[in-house]
Amino acid sequence: MARKSSKASEEAAAPATGKSKRSKAVVEDEYVDDEPAGGLGPKIADAMTRRRFKAAVAIGVVGLMAWGAKSAWRVAAPTIAAREGYLVPADRITVTDPPEWIVSDVRAQVVETAGLDRRLSILDPGFAESVKQPFAMHPWIRSVDRVEKRVPAGVFLEVTYRKPVAVIETPDGNSRKLLPADIMGVLLPAEEVPLIRREHLPRVTGIVGQPPVGQAWEDPRVYGAVEIAAMLGHLWEQLHLQEITPSTRPEVSGTHQYFVYELVSRHGTRIQWGPAPRAKLPGEDAFAVKLERLQECIKKYGPLDSLDAPGTINVRGGLQVGPRMVKKPTERMVKKPEDDVVK
Repeated sequence: MARKSSKASEEAAAPATGKSKRSKAVVEDEYVDDEPAGGLGPKIADAMTRRRFKAAVAIGVVGLMAWGAKSAWRVAAPTIAAREGYLVPADRITVTDPPEWIVSDVRAQVVETAGLDRRLSILDPGFAESVKQPFAMHPWIRSVDRVEKRVPAGVFLEVTYRKPVAVIETPDGNSRKLLPADIMGVLLPAEEVPLIRREHLPRVTGIVGQPPVGQAWEDPRVYGAVEIAAMLGHLWEQLHLQEITPSTRPEVSGTHQYFVYELVSRHGTRIQWGPAPRAKLPGEDAFAVKLERLQECIKKYGPLDSLDAPGTINVRGGLQVGPRMVKKPTERMVKKPEDDVVK
């Protein structure tokens, strides 16, 4: 009976022990779960708060220093920028080499006219625009494409130059002036284009008046004429052409209003060319098609500088040729000092 009682006592004690272990586990779990919130949590939160505060202070200090440095630079910048080492001398201002048809020194003209010698500082925030503007205004410069600062203080400008593609023949008292124009119809300095060159450029006739040098003609007929001249290019001389004559009044086709152009050879052959390509007239043959017809006509009848060339040629909508009306010269006797007679 004693043994049984002892076993019963152990069995009775066992549940109690198990319950005690489970309770301890629960207590331990609750202790672990509760500790970060009630124990380590506030410490971590305080540490993070302190770090944020330090970071904010550091950012504020850096910002304050930057503001101070910027303010100091505003005060000191004019003095520093005006120092000799930052001012660009005339010989350190360079541009793209001009093409062979420009005989004047464009760079020197701009530097002298605008007074750029040691006037601009490479530290000036508006330096690029300040040096670009006077070059862009020169009549020989079509555009300033790039401005590059160089060290020591210097600058290089990449520019696109204008090219004379035609001359506009205008009345000048009892004579006529040949005014050079580029592809945009801008008047170029006539005195800087040799007369012998101007005389061999396509001549646009029937235009009255002229704009200031460096500006374009307001007459829309000039634009079409210089476009035709530019597209013919080196063929102008090969075809023995001399003039481009626009119509005095525009023609109308539907909603399109346009001028027509006539080409004239050195021996008087008149070529009905039609509107300029920029007119984009519906149904009008392309420039290349018209040129091909003209070249076929020359192959058949001979060059346009001969007396055998047709009097009129129409390359619009096909090829039409008209005869040349030439008066037969009368024979006359001419005496030379040696009394030789020639006809």
